[in-house]
Amino acid sequence: MTTEPLISPSPKHPGSARVAPASEGPHPFLDKEGHKIQALFDEIAPRYDVLNRLFSCFIDLWWRKKAVKSLRAKTGSCILDACCGTGDLSNALLDQVPGAVVIGSDFSLPMLLSGKHHRRDSKKLALVHADTLQLPFPDHTFDGVMVGFGIRNVVDLDAALGELRRVLKPGGRLMILEFTPVRQRWLRPFFNFYQGKILPSLGNLLSRSKMRAYSYLDESVRDWPTAERLADKIRATPFHAVNWRTLLPGNVAVHEAIRA
Repeated sequence: MTTEPLISPSPKHPGSARVAPASEGPHPFLDKEGHKIQALFDEIAPRYDVLNRLFSCFIDLWWRKKAVKSLRAKTGSCILDACCGTGDLSNALLDQVPGAVVIGSDFSLPMLLSGKHHRRDSKKLALVHADTLQLPFPDHTFDGVMVGFGIRNVVDLDAALGELRRVLKPGGRLMILEFTPVRQRWLRPFFNFYQGKILPSLGNLLSRSKMRAYSYLDESVRDWPTAERLADKIRATPFHAVNWRTLLPGNVAVHEAIRA
């Protein structure tokens, strides 16, 4: 497989995303139709990394640093970063294992192009414009597959997990870093207020999102399975040796598993 930076076209989705009207009802993009989610991330790509740092108070960098260790990558390992966005998770892994080869895939071309500006090593990180439900790689290609804050945006979670399993080598490792409901009752009111009120209002304002992207991001987290339910889905794919743990302050979970 080539390790040269690559951006290739992915299949176009029919239709165009409509601007979500401000309302009290569910965000109209929660059906997660591909062309809607693609358009949403295309819109917020220019300010995505800056706002991630702002709203997480930079703890998102620590989350990624901790999560990539689950892959146990080493020099020469070939790793897929699916739903890679701007490539933050890829860069976190390459910071720890400079000799690894990382392929980042995402269906938002503006997110990939934004990520080009902070790639660590163009010889070790390639970017591919592709849908996680239709990855353009042969079976059993990668030693490890990781997804950071992207798997909840796919329209068919079971199909996405199956596709990630398909491209993993037997014995390859899967890692998913994703938001999860806070388990500590005393913390829930704070997170509900911050995530449900502060983050959407400021995020939509600062990102200048006409699609209310940060309202969608909040609601997609609330609509996401618990860590236990996600672990069950991973086992059913099937993967084995499925484990998960939360990271401070408790609103993020790392799932890891091995392909038989």
